[in-house]
Amino acid sequence: MISLVKKYTVPIILFSLVVGIAYLSYYNYKTQKGLLLRQLHNNSLNVASSVSSAIERFHDIKSTINLQKLVNDVSFRLEIFEFRYLEPDGTIRNSMFKEEIGEVLSSKSFLETTKGKRKLNSFSFEVRDFVEVMSIYYPIYLNEKLVGIIDLAVDISEYNLQNGLQDNFSILRRQVDIQNLLKSMDGSITNSLAILTKTNINDFLRAYIESAKNIVEVSIIDPQENIYASSDSKLVATKLTNRNLPDSSMIEIEGKLRYRTIIDSHEHDNNEKMKLMLLIDATTYLNHENRLLTTATVTAAIALLFALFTSRLIYFSALEQSRSEKERLEHLVKVRTREIELLSQTDSLTGLWNRRHLEESLESEFKRAKRYNKELSIMIIDLDYFKNINDTYGHMAGDEVLREVSSRIKKCQRETDFIGRYGGEEIVIILPETDLHTASKVAETIRGTIEKEPVEFEEETIIITASIGISSLRSEHENYATLFSEADEALYNAKKLGRNRVEVF
Repeated sequence: MISLVKKYTVPIILFSLVVGIAYLSYYNYKTQKGLLLRQLHNNSLNVASSVSSAIERFHDIKSTINLQKLVNDVSFRLEIFEFRYLEPDGTIRNSMFKEEIGEVLSSKSFLETTKGKRKLNSFSFEVRDFVEVMSIYYPIYLNEKLVGIIDLAVDISEYNLQNGLQDNFSILRRQVDIQNLLKSMDGSITNSLAILTKTNINDFLRAYIESAKNIVEVSIIDPQENIYASSDSKLVATKLTNRNLPDSSMIEIEGKLRYRTIIDSHEHDNNEKMKLMLLIDATTYLNHENRLLTTATVTAAIALLFALFTSRLIYFSALEQSRSEKERLEHLVKVRTREIELLSQTDSLTGLWNRRHLEESLESEFKRAKRYNKELSIMIIDLDYFKNINDTYGHMAGDEVLREVSSRIKKCQRETDFIGRYGGEEIVIILPETDLHTASKVAETIRGTIEKEPVEFEEETIIITASIGISSLRSEHENYATLFSEADEALYNAKKLGRNRVEVF
């Protein structure tokens, strides 16, 4: 591989250079796109702040003619007991008591006035909230139409009308002062109403975006996400469809790209915090982005062509070596796989097949013998007094005995036999196409081989013998477990009859 790299150094360097150019082109596109978006965001924030400032100035101008402000100022300076501005139907539009704004006045004196029992613009004396007051319902006309009523009540508990003319004179003088005040307020209120009816925040916003460049829409949103005012009058009083709006985002409206910015704006008359939503035409941004994308795509395409060209040169020269390397690796994988399979199928101590593989082989041979009516025998070998060997010489000596016995048995193995360690000191041999008579001869050979010589371990001589049980396949056998059970029973008989012998079921 190193020689291949050296051979094709120039093409590889050229390929790397082309890939680098393509990456730099993409990186430049992403960077420039991010700068364009950041610039659009900053411009949007600046425009939104400018619009918000203009709206605040608009509200500042209106606040100088605001009826609520007028009522509060007058009420505070004159220390009037009660002061309300009512719609002709009695709805409280403004009051020195904010909690009652919007309710309908239902006092006895007002009901008498509406029923004609009491005249507008006339003083009367009554008790309100356990306080003696002098009250008047003063009408406000605009273009000879009743547009409002001032409900004014003055505390007169300090005057005692029964004490003489002095107090009566004070009351009359107070009435004159109040009439003059009401006339003054009449002019202020009618002027305010005239201006308010002609001044509209929606018209103001519409006029603002008409004079501005790239601004598509300006809307004021209340805390409940309703559009309170907008340059598009059709949106007023509608609810935003997408909640949890991000402060800034690129959106598409009617197939056109818009950049939306939402910032905190002024406070409403009821102290609710409003938000300002600004939509800016993002066509210019989209055009710049498309040009950047086109440049990056063309550069990347050129780089790709160079990469394909150089890759083709490298491919044909390295194809043969790659194929041979692949074959070598596949062979190595097969060898390693076989080794792993053998490890998973063999007993680590004796090198014989393990119990799982032995049972799989017995099941397979049993089915084959039954299907083709073949002979099949099974042999179970158990070392005599193996527990005594472990107890006397130790488990390491027992392991050495198992290894030596396994080696001696394998020397007696025929080509088609399967030998495996079933567990502990038990060794099982499967003898395909072998009748009971032949199996008995093989078993006797194995028994004699095991008995022939003792096992030497650490200067100790260990005498070993084995008992063997044999069973052969018969027509009544339905599964290999029955065959195995019969061989095990034969082994038990061999143990019972004195050990170191072969017994047949």
